[in-house]
Amino acid sequence: MVDRVSVRVPASSANIGPGFDAFSVALEKPHIHLTAEKLEGEMGVVLEARGPFSRQVPLNPVQNAAARAFQSLVLERGLRCGVKIVIEAGIPVAKGLGASGAEAVGAVVAGEKLLGLSLSEEDRIRIAASAEPGFHADNVIASLLGGFNIIDSSREGLIFLNVKPPENIGLVVLVPKFEKKSTEEARKAITQTPTLSEYVQALSRASLISAALALGKVDLLLRLIPFDPFIERVRANAGLYGPGYSWERLLEEKEKLLREFEVALCISGSGPSRLLIYDSRKGLERVEQAVEYLSDRLERMAGGLETVIYTKPSPGGAEITALH
Repeated sequence: MVDRVSVRVPASSANIGPGFDAFSVALEKPHIHLTAEKLEGEMGVVLEARGPFSRQVPLNPVQNAAARAFQSLVLERGLRCGVKIVIEAGIPVAKGLGASGAEAVGAVVAGEKLLGLSLSEEDRIRIAASAEPGFHADNVIASLLGGFNIIDSSREGLIFLNVKPPENIGLVVLVPKFEKKSTEEARKAITQTPTLSEYVQALSRASLISAALALGKVDLLLRLIPFDPFIERVRANAGLYGPGYSWERLLEEKEKLLREFEVALCISGSGPSRLLIYDSRKGLERVEQAVEYLSDRLERMAGGLETVIYTKPSPGGAEITALH
């Protein structure tokens, strides 16, 4: 009989250049720890948050992704159970790093073990994604499975491919102090449709990025990822990446970072965090110069910088760390 389960869940970055709603990658750092414990004789979910970002974690079960995911699991299986969920909040909240997706994944993985269930991979994804706005599965899949993921979600159902990223990919996340609107609000900013040229560019670049990942062609990957022809442009011009940012300024940064430092820049998820991608075989000197340049820009135009996280793709996803 298991009464308490602890799970480690990695953060994630989604969209990744032209891969809007189609690409995601798990990050080795940061992560959350989530513990689910049965409450005998009680119903519902009791929430507690600890750690550096605990103040930003909603403790109302209606608003909390972990609580919503656990309740979906219980209702779907026709069970009655009370649970206390403790979230060690190590992922910056509302910064484009999949904090809510990680919480939902942690609740489903812990809940499955706590309740003695046997879920398929597809069930875990579906139930965790039900707690996300718009039922988006990109961050959820990355936090659950690790690695790089390519996702297609349509009326035909959810299709995904989990790819092991090249080992020489390095990542840096720059987290601005700027507080974005919700992911749902960020989606509402996309009020126009792409032109035929923009559609073709996004499709061809996303296809080449997928092939470059599979073939380990990191140089090609870095050339293509920064230049999303549509979503990042629209959101930048709507002020979602910082009050001083337009697409023109963001594009200027992308071109300079790639040209002078061989570093690719894209927005992580719906932002405002910036994701830098580089070839770790070439050392850190130019990467650190790129971080210094971009940090200065964020200080001047986006209200300051909260933190810088040096990381890499996480090969694994959610992992049970303790059973009691």
